[in-house]
Amino acid sequence: MFSVRLLVFAVIAYCYYYVSNFVRALIESSANLITATHHLLSEDVNMDSIKLIKYNHAVRRGYLKKLAELPWNEIVKDRGASFPSIRDIFLHAVNAEDLLVNHVAQGKQVESPSKNYSEFVDMHQIEARVNEVEEKVDAYLKTLTQQELERKVPMPWKKSLLLKVNDVLITLALEDTYHMGELNALMWQSDIEPPWLSWAAFIEQNP
Repeated sequence: MFSVRLLVFAVIAYCYYYVSNFVRALIESSANLITATHHLLSEDVNMDSIKLIKYNHAVRRGYLKKLAELPWNEIVKDRGASFPSIRDIFLHAVNAEDLLVNHVAQGKQVESPSKNYSEFVDMHQIEARVNEVEEKVDAYLKTLTQQELERKVPMPWKKSLLLKVNDVLITLALEDTYHMGELNALMWQSDIEPPWLSWAAFIEQNP
């Protein structure tokens, strides 16, 4: 009788040990899977913010090419939009990128760029400004890590507002989108066909 009880006890102990280890391994595996999935999803979202900036750069190049084909008076004509002229709207978007990416996101002292857009008297000067800003932005984008994208920085217009670098990039991407749509509408009003690059086409060209 004693040996039977001992055998039953041994079986129960073995089952308990086996089941508890199995459950523990299952819990750990599930936790690791959740952590890995969350990391991958976050990384995908963050990397998409970088790709959005690159998309805007590609679209901007289309505008540069298109504007170079237009008479200068069409580019500087006061159209009563968010900023008076196509030139002013275009340069505002470029300056916003310089401010948000080259200064705010990197924690550098914010230096407001000149808003005297009349200083730009031809497309060569405008293109030079674009090259200056985008060269710095592209260099910074290449250094971005997951940790850097998660870092929070204060917004110059409201110091108490802290945004992740990733959200700063998205803020800029949306700002560009607003003004690109505005430029398109102004061009259509003058029977000018604006440049067009869909997100799908960009992804196809830049997988």
